[in-house]
Amino acid sequence: MNPTVTIVSVLAASSAITAATIRVPEDQPSIQAGINVAVPGDVVLVGPGLWTGWLNFRGKDITLQSVDGPEFTTIDGDGSPSAVAIYSGETSAAVLRGFTITGSGTGTLYEGVTLGAGLYILNSSPTIEDCIIRDCAAMMGGGVSIWNGNPTLRNVVIRDNWATIDGGGMRIHHLSNPVLEGCQLLDNGADVYGGALAYGNDSDGIHSECIFDGNTAGIRGGGISKTCDCSDARISGSTLCNNFPDHVLGTWHDLGGNTVCDVCSNDVTADGVIDVNDILAIIGAWGGCVCVEDINGDSIVAVDDLLAVLGSYGPCP
Repeated sequence: MNPTVTIVSVLAASSAITAATIRVPEDQPSIQAGINVAVPGDVVLVGPGLWTGWLNFRGKDITLQSVDGPEFTTIDGDGSPSAVAIYSGETSAAVLRGFTITGSGTGTLYEGVTLGAGLYILNSSPTIEDCIIRDCAAMMGGGVSIWNGNPTLRNVVIRDNWATIDGGGMRIHHLSNPVLEGCQLLDNGADVYGGALAYGNDSDGIHSECIFDGNTAGIRGGGISKTCDCSDARISGSTLCNNFPDHVLGTWHDLGGNTVCDVCSNDVTADGVIDVNDILAIIGAWGGCVCVEDINGDSIVAVDDLLAVLGSYGPCP
């Protein structure tokens, strides 16, 4: 027998033998205590209830999973910067499954802004499944922040989160390439851009079978904001409805099967009709600005924005 094959087989068998299930609270008194004693490949299995405090995966490719699902198992950040932090190079083998994540934190401070009060991902690519992330707020990515990571989010509900700058539900930033499958981004908001989700700094994402509904932005991009061509949003089989003042700011790739509800995105004054008041608003904001009058999102109110208003003149659909 090939000795290399034998060594690999022995190592694989050894890994399978040493993998353990650590039960909380039966084996360890808290979730973080379970993570601390776990080794890669282990499962930390959490009983129902409210669990408070900040959780850190500590660079371990482990599975953190609830017994009874997110309806019965909540991680509450309880004032910590982020309820769950995954920022030490974890791979897709690091799995977070079956929790509601919430908390009153302000997000983790990184490069001058606070990020991801619910879930903070940095330089890592974990797998997030069957979770609810709600009622979190930060400067960017109130619910979820992804910075230089390629995580997969599957069947995750992100709702009622807020950002004082952009990305109320989620901020995707700095060379990140996440995959969202069957996710729902509902009733999130941002003071500036990207009520549900905001892109920045050379990031690409895949959004498959997702729902963007009821999200709001103070300036543009109630559903999704993509303010430069350096990033890309690829969307398929998804629904975008009831986002205000528009569904998407910037270009995006329609991969088919999407439902995009009518929206009156050129109604600058938000009075239900595109008329002379909108024209006057465009003229009044003429020049460089970050404002709702910048219809095409290029940070300059100019002829293109005026033509967009003229081209859709009349009552909103």
